[in-house]
Amino acid sequence: MRDWPALLFSLLAALAVWNSLRERAPVVERALNLPLQVVGLGGDQVAEGVPREVLLRLRGPAPLVEGTPPVSAFLDLSGAEGVFSREVRVAAPQGVEVLEVRPARVEGQVEAILTRILPVEVLPQGFWVRTEPAFVEAKGPRSQVEAAVVALGLDLGEEVPLVALGLRGPLPGVVLSPPQVRVVVREEALFRKEVPLVLRPPEGLRVVDYAPREVEVVGPRGILEGLTEVEARPQEGFRPGEVVGPFVLSLPPGVRPLGQVSGRARFALE
Repeated sequence: MRDWPALLFSLLAALAVWNSLRERAPVVERALNLPLQVVGLGGDQVAEGVPREVLLRLRGPAPLVEGTPPVSAFLDLSGAEGVFSREVRVAAPQGVEVLEVRPARVEGQVEAILTRILPVEVLPQGFWVRTEPAFVEAKGPRSQVEAAVVALGLDLGEEVPLVALGLRGPLPGVVLSPPQVRVVVREEALFRKEVPLVLRPPEGLRVVDYAPREVEVVGPRGILEGLTEVEARPQEGFRPGEVVGPFVLSLPPGVRPLGQVSGRARFALE
């Protein structure tokens, strides 16, 4: 059988010694940053505008204030919906005085969590790329997820990290899943250019009129930069009178028109 009176006496003696040491310890002041815990939210809610840390200034016995003090800061958002303004609360042991909390009050907004699918776009380094997957899941505050238009990355390797991007810039509150994609295809990037279309009939014929006067082509940037015109001829050949139908184009290797080019031309004898 335990000696309960002796055990109780030991506990009281230890408590008395602790109080004596605490009273004899020097009183100090200290400032420290603590993580701000958010409580009271539902599983389908998130708080926007809440700082990650708060600054506390404490005063009390050195054994309680120095080192890692048993102090916590939290923001109770129980029942909050939409815009809120709540006081930061601090839990500190007896004998520790909280002199300052910065910020003492937090203003923000409680939002529902939204999930939707975003297309992946990778900015190439001179190549067109295809990724796996081509779409990712975006999850976060409703206002940010609804503003997201693309999951964007930069082609710097086989694995490309992504960020959610809106019309006004990155959306740090949106979490992407997966957070990165893999490049599976790289092809030389093609560019578009509108180039004058010219007809050069053989001797004895002259061009009276023709349309279209321009053609839109795609190809490598270097080739398109040196392309100043595209020569064409009617698929039916040059002959006096009006010719209607597809045009055959003389294009450099790697350059192609956007779709079939059909036109109309009138030629006359010289």
